[in-house]
Amino acid sequence: MSSEDGEQDDWAAAQTATDVETGESSRSPGFLQKLQSASSTISLILSPVAIILVSLWVSNESMGGGGVSWSEGDAKRVFNWHPVLMIVAYAIMNIAALIFRVSGTSSYQTSTRGISEAGTKRRGTIKAIHGYVWVACFLIGMVAMLAVVKSHNDAVSGYIANLYSLHSWVGVLVMSLYTLQLFVGIFAFGGLMGGTSRFAVPSLMEIHKYSGAVLHLLITATILLGIQEKEGFVQCWYEVTEADLIPIQNYGKIPSACKISHGLGLVVLLIGVFTSFALARFPVL
Repeated sequence: MSSEDGEQDDWAAAQTATDVETGESSRSPGFLQKLQSASSTISLILSPVAIILVSLWVSNESMGGGGVSWSEGDAKRVFNWHPVLMIVAYAIMNIAALIFRVSGTSSYQTSTRGISEAGTKRRGTIKAIHGYVWVACFLIGMVAMLAVVKSHNDAVSGYIANLYSLHSWVGVLVMSLYTLQLFVGIFAFGGLMGGTSRFAVPSLMEIHKYSGAVLHLLITATILLGIQEKEGFVQCWYEVTEADLIPIQNYGKIPSACKISHGLGLVVLLIGVFTSFALARFPVL
């Protein structure tokens, strides 16, 4: 038996258990499932919006003069690679997170009883795309972290301490969890476990789905922490001479870079909410 045959047996076994547990089979999508489909679409639309906003943000004069660089003595613009690459990785990771849902090949959506050969091949292709995108996000994330180290250890621009903020601590932890999730996925679902995967994968699949969804939320929170930290350096505040009881009246006093980063933060938050909803497991009602 090939590894692909074994993986399809694993998928069938896991889905059969799911069907028995929830009483679901090949039923038409219910109201919640339709909402999940809409949430997936909205989240995927917001992903390029986040990339556009972060590009505008780092181009602002307040962000170290604007733009990006990899040159010694230009630490602030070297650092700008960090938010850009992290948002790019987050946006394409969002595609990997939702690809089973939007393609209709999630085991939560499809009963494997009597599934066609074309269907199994299609899921295999989607699984490969899912894995390759996660690897790409990992590599982009590594370069983004390297940008921080390079900018903080620039002898010409001046040294800056590393790992002093809550964002940095949480970021290292989340990146470590991401790496663990990636390698467990490669070994469990990439055919590297051989015949034993037929017994291990059904339970690992459920853990993999759960931890992937949790990781998406953790990454969302980490990005928001990073935006908040950077806004402190950009000085996202304005002076008032009396009680600021109607803040909207002072909207124009907020620095332009901060307006962009506020918008970016809201978009990232919405992506996290919509993707989390889209990945949830609801009964068909």
